[in-house]
Amino acid sequence: MDIHETHLLATFKTVSDFGAKYAADFPAASVGGQQFAIVTAAVPTGSNFGAKQVSGKADIKTSVNAKAVAYKQIHDDMAAIADAAHSLVLLGTPGIDGKFLMPHNNGGQALLNAARSFQTNATPLVAQFVSVGLDANFLTTLGNHITDFETAISAKSASKGAQAGATSELEDNAHKAAIALHVLDTIVTNKYKNDPAKLAEWTIASHVEKHTPKPRVKPQAATQPQPRA
Repeated sequence: MDIHETHLLATFKTVSDFGAKYAADFPAASVGGQQFAIVTAAVPTGSNFGAKQVSGKADIKTSVNAKAVAYKQIHDDMAAIADAAHSLVLLGTPGIDGKFLMPHNNGGQALLNAARSFQTNATPLVAQFVSVGLDANFLTTLGNHITDFETAISAKSASKGAQAGATSELEDNAHKAAIALHVLDTIVTNKYKNDPAKLAEWTIASHVEKHTPKPRVKPQAATQPQPRA
């Protein structure tokens, strides 16, 4: 929720309170009553979508961290297998040379593809790898880390989708209530044109705080050296 939406939500709350205070002047079936109802409904709805938006950001951060951890674990697993494979090649073990090379691309998908290749190629050679010091469950460990990485990728994608959905709903909610607020300004102003006190109260209730961005500081022009006389 950006600062403008936050200010709008605060205004919707004060306008809703104004409508409740003078509900007798704006029957539910009237245009004014209907617009107050839209604004009133926007308050809890906006808060709910705002919370979902914040939650989505937190979930994205969590999944990014989980992805980074799983990426390193897979990389470390593969590095150990590659080192063991090199030792086996030096020992003259056939069918290994060139099958356990670390990927040059640092992307997540490249790492996953290479990790699955390591799994496939190492499966018939578990005994040989264990003979040079790898744990007997090294392939199980690699498989678990691959699953963790894929889960983190899916969680990140789902969190981004949830955040985008909440942002869209938040904007739509604010747009509808802002239109109602504009209509109400006309209705309330006409209704209380001879009642300065209520008009002043409405002006305060319907005011939307403006956000003025700070002006950018212009870089100072470099001072040109003065020619010698």
